[in-house]
Amino acid sequence: MSKVLFGGILFILALTLVACNPPPVENVYRKEMRFPSTLNVPVAFLAVEWGGKLRGSGSAWLIDGGNGVLFTAKHVTDALMNNQIELGANECKLFLGNGRVFTCITVRVPPLRDAVVLRLLEKFNLEEMPKPYKISEKKLKVGDKIYVQGFHSHPLDVTISNKEDGFEDLTVPILENFYEIREADPLRQREVVFDSLEAVVVDVDARVNIGSDEPNSYDAIRYKTNDYIKVITTRNHKFSFGGLSGGVAVKINDQGVPEAVGIVTAERSERWGYDKKGNLEGVKAPVIISDTIFITPISSVKELYEYARQIR
Repeated sequence: MSKVLFGGILFILALTLVACNPPPVENVYRKEMRFPSTLNVPVAFLAVEWGGKLRGSGSAWLIDGGNGVLFTAKHVTDALMNNQIELGANECKLFLGNGRVFTCITVRVPPLRDAVVLRLLEKFNLEEMPKPYKISEKKLKVGDKIYVQGFHSHPLDVTISNKEDGFEDLTVPILENFYEIREADPLRQREVVFDSLEAVVVDVDARVNIGSDEPNSYDAIRYKTNDYIKVITTRNHKFSFGGLSGGVAVKINDQGVPEAVGIVTAERSERWGYDKKGNLEGVKAPVIISDTIFITPISSVKELYEYARQIR
């Protein structure tokens, strides 16, 4: 009798525990395909998903004259899709500066240049979209000042350090609100930030290897045929520019209007900072220098740009 009673009590207790568990909370941001943002910029956070989970990220930007089409870097979609461009695949999401989220697909890939064209899948009102930057018709020269723009996740310690230096990161809570990523460890906490980094052109025909770690003939051809614009940021970024790949480089024209001059492509690896005497800066916490970016000039992807303007 006592055994039956005991078993019945356990069964009732189990039912009570199940009944007391709160129902799953629906993510309103994912349901409505939006996120908190009031940025009026034609730049987007490019997310590649796997089973609805964030797999990797880059940046992209709306093309002037296009109808919901964007530029990004080819190596971004290569790396995030097992080194193979998937024409028509819809694993990508674009988080535009105005707070809208769209699914996108890759529609055009040049053979050698580090650029691709993406297209939005969902319907949209063109008048509600951020106004794209005009494409510059002038080539950059050494000494020109530009701005490198894009979205990527910043570690919390870098965000805190920037604030202490008098520069507050423009945080956009995509990881927290849309993807519901939570980290208890402060060293692992990150959030997406919109960067607009001032930089100066130091070389207009630089060469850089954008290919795989193992040398091959295709990468060798790309290295020999492609020139890049090398810029140095006026402020130390303090960690990798990764995630800004595919973003836009803009120059302010004589009328004070920003114009697109290139696609953010690569970076020089971070390095330790040294003083004039050759001593390592920062005894307790050595200073990491990250200030060099390579850009694909917009003039080198003119055919891709013309194709993008014809998409309807």
